Amino acid sequence: MTIAYAFVMSLTALAAKQAQTLIAVSTLVFWQSLFCTLILLPQMRGRWQRRPFSVWRIHFLRSFGGFLGFLCYYWSLNHIPLVEASLLRTCAPLCVPFVVLMLHKIKVPKERWVPLVIGFIGVAFIIQPTPDHLNPWHIVGFISAIGLALSMVTTRMLSQQVSGQETLFVYFLVSTILSLPLVFIQGDSVVLPAEVWPLVAVVTITLYVGMYLYNLAYTYAPASIVSPVSYVGVVFSGFWGWAVWGHVPDVYAILGMLFIFSSILISTRMARSKG
Repeated sequence: MTIAYAFVMSLTALAAKQAQTLIAVSTLVFWQSLFCTLILLPQMRGRWQRRPFSVWRIHFLRSFGGFLGFLCYYWSLNHIPLVEASLLRTCAPLCVPFVVLMLHKIKVPKERWVPLVIGFIGVAFIIQPTPDHLNPWHIVGFISAIGLALSMVTTRMLSQQVSGQETLFVYFLVSTILSLPLVFIQGDSVVLPAEVWPLVAVVTITLYVGMYLYNLAYTYAPASIVSPVSYVGVVFSGFWGWAVWGHVPDVYAILGMLFIFSSILISTRMARSKG
């Protein structure tokens, strides 16, 4: 299920990168969120319950994190190779301890600093933060990882209180609401040209299926297994980037990939040994 999720989400990125040659990122996020909301709406029949403000607060944080993550991910896809954007997004586990620190005031354990440092060395290899090589869109790609980390932490917080369908429905609904004014602020239109509809349909369907597989994977297997296995999505993205655009990762991107994967593997093994 995890490998299927990684493959399906690579198709989402592929279709999104193609669609953005014809429409704005905010327009794409609006339509993918609206369609997924409509798909989930019938599933919420009979599931509505009154929730305290504390739950709605977590719902909003989770939704905002997911919205920020996708928005920055799609923006970065326009300016950097697909494999590098996907690689930066997979850095989300590196950001989780800092999100936990902000939300729960729980300090990062000393033993976690070694894999974190290894992971951020990998990020530095990809971003190459020197005056001659720094591309600000790599920073935007890394912000997508921060948004994803926020959604991961808050999804875990919600999992004990609400259903997975409710979490996804609220996320897509909030994402729809947040993206609509952004479309008009940027001076874009919500109207989709006829040639974009198939691409938006692929983005919507693969995104919904990917989210479904993601939830199933975490239902049947611990994060210590799912997290490193899902990294195979970078390989799929690398293949699409090479096959469609002829992008071949340079030596720095490959080194960054190895460092980040090693970091995630060490972190998940630590979590598994503690569990």
